[in-house]
Amino acid sequence: MRIIHSITLLGLALALPALAQTPTAPPPPAPQPMQGPEHHRGDMMERMAQKLKLTDAQKASCKDIVAKHRPALETKGKAAKEARRAFMEAVQNPESTPDTLKTLNRAAADARIEAMLEGRAMRQELRAVLTPEQREKAAYLMGRRAGRRGDMGMGMMGREPKCE
Repeated sequence: MRIIHSITLLGLALALPALAQTPTAPPPPAPQPMQGPEHHRGDMMERMAQKLKLTDAQKASCKDIVAKHRPALETKGKAAKEARRAFMEAVQNPESTPDTLKTLNRAAADARIEAMLEGRAMRQELRAVLTPEQREKAAYLMGRRAGRRGDMGMGMMGREPKCE
């Protein structure tokens, strides 16, 4: 038993210097950060503009509408997130009373609906810029047609509508 133990220790002693001298591979390069949330939104807006065949005037109007609503959307979205966080912290706190939880939950719901109403107002303004045919195609692409509400059109963005 001692011989096996001694051989194992000898093997480790011989291997350690060799391991210390082997060059290690350089770490993989860090992924390049995206250019913020506008990066993805801009791509999506451009794809939708192509699919809907928007004119330059329509593109400019849509860009102005989005720019007009962006500050309010960000502010209301942050408020909703913060209200939700406060509610969840209170839920985790065993000392929170039911009245406190109800109040925080109402505040979170109110903040969430304000953010949703702002988004809805923006979508209605954007929809007003489109022609009837473009509205129909946009509804199809976004999955808002009757009978397709279950999946909300997920995965349908790349497909052309069959109802042209």
